[in-house]
Amino acid sequence: MTHKNKSRLLTVIFLLAVIVFLGVVLAPRFLAQSKVVQSFQNNAKDKQVAELLEAMNAKPNKESEEYKALRQKFCLLTARPEAERAKAVANIKEFLHGIYPAESGDFQVEFLCSRFNGKPDDSGTDYNNPASEYYEAKNHSFEIDPKTNYVLGVGDAERTKRTDPLPDYDYSGRYNTPEELRQVAERFLIDHKDILGIDIAKMTYKFEGTKPGNFFMNWEDKNVSVTKEHEVCGDVDQKREGAYQNAQGVWCIKMKSTNYQRIDITITNGGQIIIYRNNINDLDKL
Repeated sequence: MTHKNKSRLLTVIFLLAVIVFLGVVLAPRFLAQSKVVQSFQNNAKDKQVAELLEAMNAKPNKESEEYKALRQKFCLLTARPEAERAKAVANIKEFLHGIYPAESGDFQVEFLCSRFNGKPDDSGTDYNNPASEYYEAKNHSFEIDPKTNYVLGVGDAERTKRTDPLPDYDYSGRYNTPEELRQVAERFLIDHKDILGIDIAKMTYKFEGTKPGNFFMNWEDKNVSVTKEHEVCGDVDQKREGAYQNAQGVWCIKMKSTNYQRIDITITNGGQIIIYRNNINDLDKL
């Protein structure tokens, strides 16, 4: 190797060593600065949220324009970024195209607000991590799981006045029996499983009944469940094993109950799903 080539090689090795050194020394500093910026942003947001909540509490009339304006600011401030909600909007549109197959145009989807859970340390509400999101489109309401963007619930949009329009329901009567409508519902659930996050092949079907024009059915997954212990007091047999008196002298007993993942559907005699509910995120609250 010539002296010139050796010099070039040494120069390259030196530059690589400098790059590695800077990466080792500066990367943690940049990371720390990023965390500081993120913490500052979260603290600023938390302060704004607290101020909005205080202002909202000072407006007892929730129908007033002042309260609604504050509420809208709160909802937008605590929402996921619009880019992150894009998939949720797309899933809502797919659901709508599924129940309105004749409509080829786009649907306008409006974000309303989010619901939040408490912080892990029970020190308050975690407004930085929505537990669920709510939208409206074509006079329907939608509940979305922000962690997966799955559609969890569908129903009528809130009507503030009796003159507010209802969704366009299909009561054409083309289906007459529960079994016919079960097939229609299951085809919808299978065709749109990617936006619903369910697999009805693992679920047990049950027909619940009917009212004029509407049929009610559900599917339950016995493999997805939450078992909780709860206290029953009052009409308790004192001789029953495990029975005891509480501090007020009332006889009680502790019992366990198990809740399973369940899909509830209301479908019209025209084959249109008008209510959809997946209880997966509320299992431990039932």
